[in-house]
Amino acid sequence: MSNTTFRRHFPHIAREITESRSSSGGSSGEERRTRLDTVVGRNAKLKIANRTLRGHLKLAAAQIQRLASENAQLRRALEASAKVTRIDPARQRRP
Repeated sequence: MSNTTFRRHFPHIAREITESRSSSGGSSGEERRTRLDTVVGRNAKLKIANRTLRGHLKLAAAQIQRLASENAQLRRALEASAKVTRIDPARQRRP
């Protein structure tokens, strides 16, 4: 992810990182590292959650495709069993 994208979507985290790098007075080096470690840890958790959600999204898309295909097959079978003739929408007359 580019810096610009990161700063646009997560300005509060970018601000924390900037403050932790630039603040030399008032807080010890260990405290700054601890805050940075917290941000890094949070970032790692977000990456894992993002990866998991992307996997769920791919699975959901595959399920939708399967259900659409199955729906079309079931409709054809129903129409065939009920002896229904499908009218092509392109051939219908429009008033």
